[in-house]
Amino acid sequence: MNRRILLFIALLLLLLLGLEKLYDYFLLKNVNLKSSFVASQPVNADVLFLGPCEPLWMMSPALFQKYAGLKGFNLSTVHANFAENESMLHLYLEHNKAPQYLFLYVTTESVDGAFNVFNSYSFSQFISDPFIKKMIETQDPDYYRWVYWPFMKHAYYNSFITFNMLQGVKHELTGRKIPYYPDGYVPPHGITWDMRYEHFVKEFPKGRHFEWNLGEVKSLQALLDLAKAYGIKVVLYESPMLNEIKPFILNRDEIKQKIAKFAMQNKVPYWVFDTMQISNTRSCFFSVLNTNDKGSAIFNKTFADYFLREERRDSLVH
Repeated sequence: MNRRILLFIALLLLLLLGLEKLYDYFLLKNVNLKSSFVASQPVNADVLFLGPCEPLWMMSPALFQKYAGLKGFNLSTVHANFAENESMLHLYLEHNKAPQYLFLYVTTESVDGAFNVFNSYSFSQFISDPFIKKMIETQDPDYYRWVYWPFMKHAYYNSFITFNMLQGVKHELTGRKIPYYPDGYVPPHGITWDMRYEHFVKEFPKGRHFEWNLGEVKSLQALLDLAKAYGIKVVLYESPMLNEIKPFILNRDEIKQKIAKFAMQNKVPYWVFDTMQISNTRSCFFSVLNTNDKGSAIFNKTFADYFLREERRDSLVH
């Protein structure tokens, strides 16, 4: 009887180890999974856009190339904190030449720590990478406790990971090499007003005090240090937000000043586009922090023009 039990356990372990290897393989084949795509195929962009949802849906590399003449890639991921941004940049730099510029989205929300997170399931196929392993250990210790058990690194967040794996199977069978969104930008086609403003005001009718979270700032510093080690010119920026929300961000000016001071200490620019006319109307937004197609087109042109002006100014100074 004991032999049967031991045999069953051995077969189960072999099965789980086999599944783990299969998941690893097919997750890497999923070109729609941004971490896998940049780690498996050369992108070699001149500029990277990095951050959470806002740049993911707002910053178009195609428009930037049209106006500024530089090839771009949008490396942003949903709800990502600075630690996830750094992990994405790490994977990119391990497999691609360093870009000339990194445009990193920073706002009151992203330094608070209560809104963006580290999505560990996006990196389960990279846990053998010491950098990624250490990041997961720090950012998601509950998940990290299980990653050395057979298959548990994929099973823990199975509801997210299995879909990505199955998509990888599809891409392997069809020979797909290009993501659905080739330059990483997810255009906000057809997205309607998302009621985020109404929910926020209902939850914080007197407004909310945003925190200068030292953990997030430490991650932001680590991200900048990584970029600088590769000679990348970093620009911190804040895209337009709907003016209606500003009275409910009680210490917005204070946080902006702290970000500006942080940027100055690191000798990087900090661009804030909070005086654009589009911020006065909901017709250019689907959320308080996200522009729709119309607003994004206007902002991308403004951003590229500002970049070119700053480049000309710097060339004259030097």
